[in-house]
Amino acid sequence: MTRDATTLADAERVVSRGGRRVALATLCATQITSWGVLFYAFPVLAGDITAATGWPAAAITGALSASQLVAALVGIPGGGGWTGTARAG
Repeated sequence: MTRDATTLADAERVVSRGGRRVALATLCATQITSWGVLFYAFPVLAGDITAATGWPAAAITGALSASQLVAALVGIPGGGGWTGTARAG
């Protein structure tokens, strides 16, 4: 009986590990697709944004760059350190 219980526990561990790998692979694919859509769509939409707002293309591109820099700086302290979500308790 011990052998069966150990085998079952090992099987659950493998499934759990495999489930994490599938979740991680899905997350990676989603992130790559999202960033690809953002950076490939921006040049296509920049002309329409410029026409609609009257802002120069350089200002629109600079705003995108600045927003990415802010997002990176906010994420540095451990994914939420400034908001308090990373250090609960």
